[in-house]
Amino acid sequence: MNKIKTVVKFEVVRQLKKPSFWISLLLIPILMVGIIGLSALSGYMAESSAEEQLAKTSENVIAITDEAGVLADAVLNEAIIKVDSKDEGIEKVKKGEVGEYYYIPADFVETKKAEGYLKQTDDASLFSASSANLRNVLMASASTRVDAKDIVILTNSVNVDMTTFDESGEVSNLLGKAVIPIMVLGVFYILICVFGNRMLMAVVEEKENRISEMILTAVSSKELIIGKIISLILLGFLQMIVFLIPVLIAAFIYKDNPMISGVLSNIEFNPVTILANLALLVFSYFLFTGACTMVGAMVPTAREASQYVGIVMVGMVLPLMFISAVMSSEPNFMTYFLSYFPLSAPIAMMLRNAFGLLPWYEFVFGIIEIGIFSMLVTYVASKAFQKNAINFSVAKISLKSLGLKK
Repeated sequence: MNKIKTVVKFEVVRQLKKPSFWISLLLIPILMVGIIGLSALSGYMAESSAEEQLAKTSENVIAITDEAGVLADAVLNEAIIKVDSKDEGIEKVKKGEVGEYYYIPADFVETKKAEGYLKQTDDASLFSASSANLRNVLMASASTRVDAKDIVILTNSVNVDMTTFDESGEVSNLLGKAVIPIMVLGVFYILICVFGNRMLMAVVEEKENRISEMILTAVSSKELIIGKIISLILLGFLQMIVFLIPVLIAAFIYKDNPMISGVLSNIEFNPVTILANLALLVFSYFLFTGACTMVGAMVPTAREASQYVGIVMVGMVLPLMFISAVMSSEPNFMTYFLSYFPLSAPIAMMLRNAFGLLPWYEFVFGIIEIGIFSMLVTYVASKAFQKNAINFSVAKISLKSLGLKK
C-alpha cells in the first residue's frame, strides 16, 4: 500500500509540475469565463441598444389608413394616427412627417394582406423594414373587443403546472431527480474526452523512454498500474472541480433567469441518490481509466496505442449512436446489451437513470458489474505491462501479451 501511495504521489506531483497540464486544466475554465463575460456584455449592449432604439422610435408616428374597419379607436394616440387616404399616408412618409405608414385595404379579412411604407434612414438595415408594429397595433385593437379570459387563450399565455405521481401515489419530482444524473453524465463525458490521451500516455511514455524496467525494480507492475490509475482519477476530478467553478459562477450570475432558477429550485438533493450517482461516476471513470491504461500497457509506442484506444472510445459513446434504443420506455435487446456491455454500460446507465428509465435493481447491478470489470482491466493492465515492459517491437496483441496465457 505504501508503494502505491508513493506512485500516486509521484505521478500527481509530476503532472502538476508540467506547464501543459496547467494549460489544459485552466484553458476550458478561462474560455468559459470569457464566454460568460462576452454573453453578459452582449446582453448589456443589446439592452442599451434596445432602449436607445425605443427612445428613437417613440418619437416617430405610425400612420394607418383603415378601410377594413379593423382598427379600434382605443389604440389611437399621439404615436398612432389615422389618415384618410393611401396617397396622403405615403406623402407623409416621404416628407418625414411620420415614421411608418400602413394601408389596410377593404378586403383585408379575405386577403389577409396589408401594405407598409417606411422611409430609409442613415441607420437603416436589411431588418429595418418590419411589420411588427402593425401586428402589435392590430393585436392591441383586437384585444379591446375580446373578453380577458379569451385573450389569455388566444395569446397562448396559459401556464400549466403538471404534477406527477409515482407508483406509491407520492408526488414525483421528475425534473429534480434528473438534474444530478444529467450532471454526472456531463462530467463523465467531459472526463473521457479531455483525459483520454493523458491516460494513454501515462503508461506508454515509460516504455518509450525505456525506463520501465528500472521502475519495476522498485515497485511491482500491479502497484505501478494501480497507482497510475488512482493518480489519473485524482487529476481528472481536480480538472472537473476547476471546470465546475465557472459553471457555478454562471449559475450565480444568471440565477434570476427563469429557466435556471426553475432548475435550481427543483433540484432534489437526496443523499442516497447523490452518493449512488457519484459511485456510478467513480466506477465508470475507473473502468475507462483502466481500459486506456491496459491499451497503453499492451503496445510499445503512443502511435500504436492511439490505433487501439479508438475501440475504447467508440465503445464508450456507443449508447449515443443508439440513443433511441437506450431511451426506449420499453427495454429491448439493444437496451440491455448497451446497458451491460462493459464499455457502453457507463453512459447507457447514466442516460437511462437521468430520464427515470432505470430500475433501482438494474442500477445496483450495473455499478457492481462496472466495478468488477474495472478490477479486471486493472489486473490485465498490470500483467500486460509486466510482460511488455521491455518490448519495443511492433505491438502484437494476444492472450500471451496480456499475461493470461503462459
